[in-house]
Amino acid sequence: MIGTRFAHRDTPPAPTETHMPTPAPTEQPASRDPAHVTPGSATNPDPGPGPARRREHWMDLVRGAAILLVVTFHASAIPVFLAGVDPTSVINDLNTLFAPYRMSTLLLLSGMLLGRSLTKTGPTYYTGKLRTLVWPYLLWGTVYWLVTMQDGWTDPSNWIALSWLWFIFYLAIYYLAAPLLTRIRGPWFALVPLTLWGLSAALSTDGIGPSGMWGDLAYYGGFFFAGHLVAQHRHQLARIESWPLLIACTAIAGGFGTLLIGQTRGTYFGLDGALQWISGTTSTAPGDGSLTAATRLIDRYELVWIPVVLAGVAAIMMITRRLTGTQRGLDGDSARWLQYIGRNSVVFYVVHYPAQIMITSWLGDWGMRDPTWMLIINTIVAMSLSYLFCWLRRWPAGDAVFVFPKPRPRRRATP
Repeated sequence: MIGTRFAHRDTPPAPTETHMPTPAPTEQPASRDPAHVTPGSATNPDPGPGPARRREHWMDLVRGAAILLVVTFHASAIPVFLAGVDPTSVINDLNTLFAPYRMSTLLLLSGMLLGRSLTKTGPTYYTGKLRTLVWPYLLWGTVYWLVTMQDGWTDPSNWIALSWLWFIFYLAIYYLAAPLLTRIRGPWFALVPLTLWGLSAALSTDGIGPSGMWGDLAYYGGFFFAGHLVAQHRHQLARIESWPLLIACTAIAGGFGTLLIGQTRGTYFGLDGALQWISGTTSTAPGDGSLTAATRLIDRYELVWIPVVLAGVAAIMMITRRLTGTQRGLDGDSARWLQYIGRNSVVFYVVHYPAQIMITSWLGDWGMRDPTWMLIINTIVAMSLSYLFCWLRRWPAGDAVFVFPKPRPRRRATP
């Protein structure tokens, strides 16, 4: 019996600290046709008004890369809680480096696709979200309870933001609120993400990041609706896309990630005073690495770091657009294997986690204690199962595991 409940904050566990602040069973915080459905929107990104829509492959690439980072993070994090196997320092550092950007990028991309969904009529819009978000949430939530064999599944409160499915749960709420919030037009819409981020700060506990589900919901909601704002002004933003901006955003993101890594090792590279002033605390990172929420100077969920996280997300997008030639007007159709993961992100997202729970449990029972092999096996098996489920979606029964089937229209009897 697996007795560990997993928190949903996307924070890599340090070998001496367990980052599981949420008591409910809750990682770690997207596009749609019958064969490729992702939690959040249509598969084809909405490039804005115009008679023709072409697929923006760079968005599939970024989404696919973010999903891969989530899968590999869980491949190293789940063994910590199920088998007591800590990741290697290299893997822990990589998880820490990308921690601020994984789920924030996925949510911002989902928000960029909101416009296309909103073109649908009210009943069609909400029915679509029930079929593509609520249905897989309930189905794979049931899988979670069966795999973990935990008690508490009869308590409705334990189904709220359940484990790694918090992402889909939050998306459902954002889409529920979107028709109302998007009535705010033009530049005034910027107040929506700003208000949500401010709310996440107001819900923080002693200034240590957003507290509980409501704080996280507001925090990530800011990125989702910021994505919609980006989509509305994408042409203006494209005009300021330049090498100096890319370099600046990359340097900011890399520097922040380096500080987070240093924090896990008890050093701020001589910036303790500045960080104490920014965070409004006199804490110092303990030299022995026994980091806790009370002793760290940087909590990436704090309001002050949101511009830094946005810079990192922007850097990821600009780098991808330049590497694929999208910024120069090319279609960016490269690395199709990664695009495939991005187009089928809901499959890889929901399948990998319960698969890795089972794999880790079996490996632990067999005496496996090598973190590198656990990471490799967890990743390969989870990805292979995800590819299998993608293939099974060719048939209606396989597709129904991720999207509730549309009712067939009744045929009228001919006289």
